[in-house]
Amino acid sequence: MRRYEGIFAAFLAPVLLLCSCSLDLGQALDSHGAQAAPALAATQAEDGNGVASDTAAPTPSAPVVHVSPLLAGLPAYEVARIQAEAKRVFAPIWPRISDRSRFVRARLLDVLDRLDAPPGLQLVPVVESGYNPYALSQAGALGLWQLMPGTARVLGVRRVKGFDGRRHVEVSTDAAARYLLNLHEQFGNWPLAFAAYHDGPGAVARRIARHPWHLKDDIDSMPVPEVTRTYVRHILGLAALAKMGVLTFPAPYVTRPLNVQAPVDLTKLAHTAGVDIDELFRLNPGLDRSQYFHGEITLQLTEEQLARLGDDWEPEGPKSIRVAVRTGDSLWSLARAHHTSVASIRRLNPGISRVLHIGDLVWVPANRLARAQALPNPLLARGRRIHYRVRAGDSLWTIASRFGTSPHAIARINQISMDTVIRPGDRLWILAHLRPS
Repeated sequence: MRRYEGIFAAFLAPVLLLCSCSLDLGQALDSHGAQAAPALAATQAEDGNGVASDTAAPTPSAPVVHVSPLLAGLPAYEVARIQAEAKRVFAPIWPRISDRSRFVRARLLDVLDRLDAPPGLQLVPVVESGYNPYALSQAGALGLWQLMPGTARVLGVRRVKGFDGRRHVEVSTDAAARYLLNLHEQFGNWPLAFAAYHDGPGAVARRIARHPWHLKDDIDSMPVPEVTRTYVRHILGLAALAKMGVLTFPAPYVTRPLNVQAPVDLTKLAHTAGVDIDELFRLNPGLDRSQYFHGEITLQLTEEQLARLGDDWEPEGPKSIRVAVRTGDSLWSLARAHHTSVASIRRLNPGISRVLHIGDLVWVPANRLARAQALPNPLLARGRRIHYRVRAGDSLWTIASRFGTSPHAIARINQISMDTVIRPGDRLWILAHLRPS
């Protein structure tokens, strides 16, 4: 296994802590390119307007061109070919991609600039995720840069309670850009660096040791899987289109951080700031929750939104919270524990049964927060019907906790009893409120 030096460890917390370290990357990063990039699957095609016509490919004897650092050394005919392919693929869906980019691209560019990385690396999330920080592949890659869980751990991108570093703009960009810069140093050019990012550095190193590849060669002769060659062609083709001004990004939203002390209900904050709740979470995709009961969080807001909050704004917590039913709980015991009445609980939970099931979520007045179950980020809670494969050590309780639901809900959906024994390999349908990293 090779040792790759200088990989950056980025820890996500209310305050971002960054430090340099050396990590063993060989095997842990070899599984990134197991599937095609999800950008096309996640983005519906739309008509592209104002896109220049395809460029005719020159003869193979054309001179080498240097239109972008990412394209340096590639023959002109190859640049023209991959440019035409990228335009065919991405021009129809560019309106959707460019619209998404407005919420995150300013901060992404700030990180690239701080690292002295080529600005063209901003095109990698186009191919990886369609600029959707919530994109989740079938293999488990997540975020703008589609980091796999194992890769994220090696790169120091953490998930802590209430926050996900793979969706966090600055944390994920810092880790991915440092990794790409390291790969560029190792392989000597950007096409092979992108191939290694997708297919894994170990796999690419082994293949080019057997079948050397040079910049004067066609991308299609690169000794990597076809899906990886397509990935490389698309990034480099986009770089050519961007250099020519054929595809351009809109101006991104410029934000600045606001530190907020919990408890805070972000739905109320969004209303006060005059921002749609979905837009708030597009600006802050690293958040898992729409309610935080302890500690401090950092939000990114535009100057206009901050002005609406005003200097004297104070965080406002929720008026009611959800609690999970435990062994021995009843409506009476919940009312007593939360300094309220059974009648109040019934008003908050119309149609609630007198018999409570362990794991059920019950609304109570927010008089005590110790057992509160926060509401999820609304962009995580949509379209989350999962066919889950049971793993060793799983129980209905642990699965429910992982996906933000209840054991009773899982049992009900799958028409099994709470006493049913589940075994590794069994399949369960889950209506998830959270997606684990």
